[in-house]
Amino acid sequence: MKKISIILFFLGLTLLIGGAVWVGMDSIVQSFSSVGIKGLLILSSWQVIVILLLSYAWHVICPDIGMLRLIWARFLRESAATCLPFSQVGGILLSIRAVCFKGYRYIKNPKDLSIAHAVSSNIVDITTETLGQIVFIIVGICFLIIGQYHETLQNITVPGTKLNLKWFIIIGIFFLLIGSISLIWSQRQGSALIKKLVNFLSKNIAQQWEDQVNANADSFQNSINQIWSNPKNVLLSCIIHLIGWLAGAVGTWLCYKFLGASINIQEAVIIEAFVCVALSIGFLVPASVGIQEGAYVLLGSIFGIDPHLSFSLSLLRRARDILIGVPTLLLWQITEIHYLNKYSKNKKIVDPSSE
Repeated sequence: MKKISIILFFLGLTLLIGGAVWVGMDSIVQSFSSVGIKGLLILSSWQVIVILLLSYAWHVICPDIGMLRLIWARFLRESAATCLPFSQVGGILLSIRAVCFKGYRYIKNPKDLSIAHAVSSNIVDITTETLGQIVFIIVGICFLIIGQYHETLQNITVPGTKLNLKWFIIIGIFFLLIGSISLIWSQRQGSALIKKLVNFLSKNIAQQWEDQVNANADSFQNSINQIWSNPKNVLLSCIIHLIGWLAGAVGTWLCYKFLGASINIQEAVIIEAFVCVALSIGFLVPASVGIQEGAYVLLGSIFGIDPHLSFSLSLLRRARDILIGVPTLLLWQITEIHYLNKYSKNKKIVDPSSE
């Protein structure tokens, strides 16, 4: 799986570079620079608000986990997924680590917080986020039909080729639905399937977790059952996630406005909804390199937006993610180093070779 992600990363990077050359680097740089530091800070501040909202959606299904802990875990999940050369799986693993980590100085560290609860809370949170995303995509489809924009889906032209985005979107939504149904079904089918799911995660990043997963499969299932035993909380979490997706579309609208594109909120929702479909299909590509740029360019063309503006929007979104993500990842590293230093001082380390 790691090799596939690496190959896809370089393919996506090639697509990104090729797209930049095709669109025109001069126009991209000029549009990107026109936003300025003030615009970038506004966009980043809005994204911080969105992440805080998503953290609250997580807290709704896991009220026993402190809000500050979940805010930190959510920031770390987002930062790892957008700034590190991992697929989305990498962000999930760091988020699990953040939830069950007990070495924080300014966040309460409950003694009964286990890796089983950390994994199960992440899995259900991702599920409710995906369900909210599906509703968001349906809203985007409704806006597409109401605004008669769907007629242009079959007339998207790239150099020398005409694309029919209709079938691309239909296939993407189909796989998203199948994936969501499978994820929910697996969570309700017993510890064996949960163990397989978590083993998949552990083998991609943290091999050392496998023994703990095998030993605590029943705990995973019990923890997940406890979360799903409160359907009202799960439903509320889905609704909050939907609001978060809509807020993300407002962020896209702001980006286009700063770049000088003429677009309304309804059109921004359509673009962001179908970009979600594209990113879901290419979830194995680290940081969605190339996928994100191509999706914005193709979907922006439906509304007559110049390709260089949509390409600039994608780069602006990456700059926003870096502005948020890099400090988060640096703080994470400082926290881990501080914990390791404290642990090494308080515990005698035995050298196996001396025995």
